[in-house]
Amino acid sequence: MLVYPHQSIHALILKIDAMKTTKEQKIVTVQTKVDAPMDLVWKLWNTPGDIVRWSYGSEDWHTTRAENDLRPGGKFRYRMEAKDGSQGFDFEGVYDKVIPMERIDYTMADGRKATIIFSKTNGKVKIMEDFEPEKENPVEMQHDGWQFILNNFKRYAEVKAAFMRPPRITHQITPCLWFDNQAEEAVNFYASVFKNSKIIRKTYFTKEGYEIHGQKEGSVMTVDFQINGQPFTALNGGPVFKFTEAISLQVFCDTQHEIDYYWERLTEGGEESQCCWLKDKYGVSWQIVPSVLPGLLSDPAKADKVLKVLYTMKKPDIEKLKRA
Repeated sequence: MLVYPHQSIHALILKIDAMKTTKEQKIVTVQTKVDAPMDLVWKLWNTPGDIVRWSYGSEDWHTTRAENDLRPGGKFRYRMEAKDGSQGFDFEGVYDKVIPMERIDYTMADGRKATIIFSKTNGKVKIMEDFEPEKENPVEMQHDGWQFILNNFKRYAEVKAAFMRPPRITHQITPCLWFDNQAEEAVNFYASVFKNSKIIRKTYFTKEGYEIHGQKEGSVMTVDFQINGQPFTALNGGPVFKFTEAISLQVFCDTQHEIDYYWERLTEGGEESQCCWLKDKYGVSWQIVPSVLPGLLSDPAKADKVLKVLYTMKKPDIEKLKRA
């Protein structure tokens, strides 16, 4: 929706299919999906007090004030300035059409047109903006500036939405895994390994406590997720603490095929250890355990022989353990 501070945009990463060409001129399209309720998205998009929090085209710019008369014929004006005070401008225009929680059409002060479409898709809100580019700067640069602002809005809205959805506690005890800053990446990796898994909720850092945690406002603080119904929390706590083998997660497997699968996936970028143990690429320790092993070790007549074979193994072999 907003013009970019063109002297501050970094990479030029426009894809060819991000633009639609008409006979008259190019129409540039940017879009995103926001994990937040439609009414909240609409409110945050159009409320001046919120606009100044997300409407900036790079980290060294900000919006210092916003006025917004959201109605056909109503005007908007946002003051955008470099944080060092070296430059600034007013982004302003007039609304042509407003359909609450569906569509906004407006004309910018220089006569260019823009359209914003809000739609629900798979529980999220899709925002798609089409705008006519100006002629002074490359179209790719303009695309990146508008997309940067749209990405800012996505982060801002999802943080707001997260605080509106209090967690539902379903288990009294939930393991918490402390990462430096890879919590979200690690959870996505585990979700790709374990098919019966899902991400439940994310929370985000605010300005409060920055001197303690040092994490950027709006970055992911925790991710609640489940693997086979077991809840976990992944925390971005900084580099203070490291994982050790003193705590490990056991995965019981009925077949050798399961063992081979989990062993191969979880050691990607990690390392093998002894007696069913391995460490993944984030330092978390796992035990890939044959389901028959507890029963074999419970048999006094076989326990010594089973252990003797087990101690020679890294990845467990079910048949060898049974034959012991």
